[in-house]
Amino acid sequence: MAPNPAPDSAELQQALAAELPTGSVAPGNAERDAVDGIRPGLCAQVDSPDAVAAALAICQRLDAVVVPRGGGSHLGLGQPPERVDLLLDLSELNAVIEYRPADLTLAVAAGARLADVQSQLAGEGQMLALDPASEPSSTVGGMVAANLSGPRRAGSGTARDLVIGLDVAGVNGLVTRSGGMVVKNVTGYDLPKAHIGALGTLGVITRVNLKITPCPSVERTLVLPLADPAAAGAAIGAVIDSPLVSSGFDLIQRELTPDIDVGDSDAWLLAMRMAGTAGGVAAQLAMATDAVAPHADADGVTLDGEAQEGFWWDADALARSPTDIRSQTTCRLNALSSQTPSLVGSAAEIGEDLGLRTTASARALHGVVRVRAAGTDDAGVLTEFAQRLRAAAGRLGSTLVIESASADVKRAAGTWGVAADAPDVQAMDALRAAFDPGRIINRGRFVVT
Repeated sequence: MAPNPAPDSAELQQALAAELPTGSVAPGNAERDAVDGIRPGLCAQVDSPDAVAAALAICQRLDAVVVPRGGGSHLGLGQPPERVDLLLDLSELNAVIEYRPADLTLAVAAGARLADVQSQLAGEGQMLALDPASEPSSTVGGMVAANLSGPRRAGSGTARDLVIGLDVAGVNGLVTRSGGMVVKNVTGYDLPKAHIGALGTLGVITRVNLKITPCPSVERTLVLPLADPAAAGAAIGAVIDSPLVSSGFDLIQRELTPDIDVGDSDAWLLAMRMAGTAGGVAAQLAMATDAVAPHADADGVTLDGEAQEGFWWDADALARSPTDIRSQTTCRLNALSSQTPSLVGSAAEIGEDLGLRTTASARALHGVVRVRAAGTDDAGVLTEFAQRLRAAAGRLGSTLVIESASADVKRAAGTWGVAADAPDVQAMDALRAAFDPGRIINRGRFVVT
């Protein structure tokens, strides 16, 4: 099916200018505003939920494709869009709306920066237990729309576990609210869940209500060296079979964390972060050492303070978008934790066969594996790597999503790797048709276009 023609840019600009504040609508900038290399026709800066809803209603009427942007740090997720008639900039929608420290709840506008929110919470000895690999510009709304999470998902879960309410602007020009500001809220349908990870295709998130948690009094990380993926698999199994509770449990290829001094030439590190009281953390670290020591090549090291923070920043590097996407491709695989060694082994073999360098890390408890292949600007080689790794993952019943790559690789290999007739895709397509019948938000970028 041929794509619909783009709307008249002058008509779209005139309609937006009539509804939005003076000076908030301007031509898109090819360098600053491009989405996967596609320049938007217009860029509109909005500072209220009503302005977001008004802009969406205009785009719906004129069949203008709109891409929401918060901080822009993960704008490369998904397929390249069909086109971008309007880039909707939410960065000024950034207020902390309501903060109840005693109730452990927080409401922020979608454009609030995650780093700023965490800094304010820290002043009260609290935190949001979500730590996706982020840049200073990363926003809470973007984190929720993309369902991003970091090492803390081992103990705290993902956004689906911490979001208790959302306000969403729809293409009908209305802002709808679901959930609330109480942790136990079971009235009606749990609509926030539908928007988490939908990449904005069901509406643009304008407000997020969250559960927060006290900062632990003590937090330390045990890092142990492992010779190869087979040893890593045995160590992961030993930890999973134990009563350990961690706030981070990752398998990391050593080259990602060059500053840590542990072992000699071991290729892999297993990192376990424990949080709680001093006595509780000490007991957990001892238990972790006993569980993993039979599979480790040397004694581990324990990190805290700035050394611990720096280690986890380095360890999660593959979850951040690389500067040069033309010479590398990053894939995220989801599988059973027991399949992690096989997946990283397959990735290394495929990469070696194609003359590529591969680097990997994994959320060891949840089987979320990231692999980055680098070493060529040849899109065909990088496409073949993604396709062969997806086939290897499929034989294990797991899936592969391309998280970052050039537009050429995404188009050739397919970002999502799912069949259009799969039952879950059909369910998502039905939701898309109900919430955005014109499919104007992020058209072409998500699993369902």
